[in-house]
Amino acid sequence: MTLDGAVSWYQDASFGSVKIKFGTKYADPIDNNSKVIYIPAERNFVAAIYNLQEYLRDRDNIQDFVIGWYDAKRKYPESNKLNILNLGVEYYATDQDVDVLHLRGGGDIALQTASSGLQSVVPLVTMFDYVTQGIYKERRPMSVKERDELVRKLNNLVEEDKKKNQHVDYSILRDVINAKSYRYSQIIVEEPEQNLFPDTQRELVYYMLQLCNDAERNHRLTITTHSPYILYALNSCMMGYLVKDNIPEQERQAFISKNAWVNPKLISIWEIEDGKIRSIQDEDGIISENYFDLNMTALMDEYYHMLSYYDEK
Repeated sequence: MTLDGAVSWYQDASFGSVKIKFGTKYADPIDNNSKVIYIPAERNFVAAIYNLQEYLRDRDNIQDFVIGWYDAKRKYPESNKLNILNLGVEYYATDQDVDVLHLRGGGDIALQTASSGLQSVVPLVTMFDYVTQGIYKERRPMSVKERDELVRKLNNLVEEDKKKNQHVDYSILRDVINAKSYRYSQIIVEEPEQNLFPDTQRELVYYMLQLCNDAERNHRLTITTHSPYILYALNSCMMGYLVKDNIPEQERQAFISKNAWVNPKLISIWEIEDGKIRSIQDEDGIISENYFDLNMTALMDEYYHMLSYYDEK
């Protein structure tokens, strides 16, 4: 599933023998100045591994996630706790690198001792909040003069090292200097439903869509899921957009999804079956027949068939 802002484009992709060709949607490949973040299904390992800040691998997706996690968590000290959906907890990180959950009823617990659902959703919400909001409150474009001055100082360091026959890798620093000021974020979330009850999955979808419905930025969200509840929640948000003008204002406020209503034209939803990809949206953009519905129907058909032989005494 992909949620696009007003500006988006796709490129061809190949997975082994499976080739996928995407059409162009609101194309503007020049406007690619985005913060890209991947939130993997394994995100709860941040609560399981001690001394995570020492984790070191080649620059793979998990390494990038760990770096992004530390960038995010340091923006939420005890003085700036982050509310985690409506779960009755707030997250903050201590100066000693301890991840803490403050309970609504009082008291704190370490994220490492929390439920598997909290260990999954806390890193997701924390990073999502940071890359859709927090990162844009702290960064500003660098002027040409400022950039040239940093480049000059870096070149001086390189020359001094050469004179001393020393070699220091300044590639990361060069990347920082050459980095552009982000205009929006591209967020990839793998299995957002991990270890969550259906109502929390629904609330999480509403939360992510609400933050992506940013009039100032064209955030883009890609989700992979095996949960029908994720699709049901998304369907509600798209239907809400289609009928919003027909709903009386007083009734509209009663819908908990109202802040997450989204134009179906900005949503693309596919499922993969037998190595083939197909859209599961109808002409209005609403989710139509899909794998989850077909399997649920087959399951219930079998149940009702057996029920016909049940002799209640």
